[in-house]
Amino acid sequence: MIQILSSLQLAFYNLLLLVFLLAGGVVLAISQADVFAQMNEMPILRWLTSTIDHTPSAAYWFLALCTVSAALLVNAVCCTFSRQLALARKSPKNKPRLFFILHCFFILVLLCHGLIIVTGEKESGVRLSPGSTHIFGPYRICVDDVDFKNDPALLLLPKDQQRRHMTRANVRIRDNTVKIRVMQSGRPVAEKQVYMLSPLRYKSLQVTLVKFFIEPGKQHPGAVLTITDNLFNLFFFAAYGLMILALAGFTALTWRVTPSNKGEKNAP
Repeated sequence: MIQILSSLQLAFYNLLLLVFLLAGGVVLAISQADVFAQMNEMPILRWLTSTIDHTPSAAYWFLALCTVSAALLVNAVCCTFSRQLALARKSPKNKPRLFFILHCFFILVLLCHGLIIVTGEKESGVRLSPGSTHIFGPYRICVDDVDFKNDPALLLLPKDQQRRHMTRANVRIRDNTVKIRVMQSGRPVAEKQVYMLSPLRYKSLQVTLVKFFIEPGKQHPGAVLTITDNLFNLFFFAAYGLMILALAGFTALTWRVTPSNKGEKNAP
């Protein structure tokens, strides 16, 4: 049984099914854009229970995707601890051992990623102006200041025009920031000047800047935030960092420099 679960043939068929499911997801996302947008705005189990009644095709697609992904994970676990572990024990060289360690970190990253999807709390699309607050579990999220250095008129453009004008060349990510303060039990516990791709993290809490907005007739922009609280985020980033280090070590250990052809004669 272990030989079947760890076989490369099973991995190939799982990957093939995964490709077909992802392609089907692209088609569904075009026809059911609102349903798929909601997937990123709430915990996945809440999305699944609210979607399976009125949009069963999207819900069953997601369940099929999770099933195939779980089968691929089982395949990776069985392959690692039946084949890679045996090779690591038998070989006197460090290469098989490091490859086994790399597999273990890869499995840990997949497990943490799966647990993050189905656990924790999440709120998306939280719109806050300077001086406003939002309650999230035991925390109060405060926006003390919004510093948008570009022309605020850009935020009033339609989405397609915003994408054309708000490019990396025109808008520098680190120039536009939001000062966020986290309160717990009436006292500040975390504070950071966040910008795109640089969230505030406190324990298992993460506050991410998604975009800026401005109300018509107002002068000062606000911020749209995504707030999550998931303990597995810490394990995911730790495992991911260790996997990168193991990959770098494996690459350095197996790197081969092609020697130059010293015997070649120079062309006349």
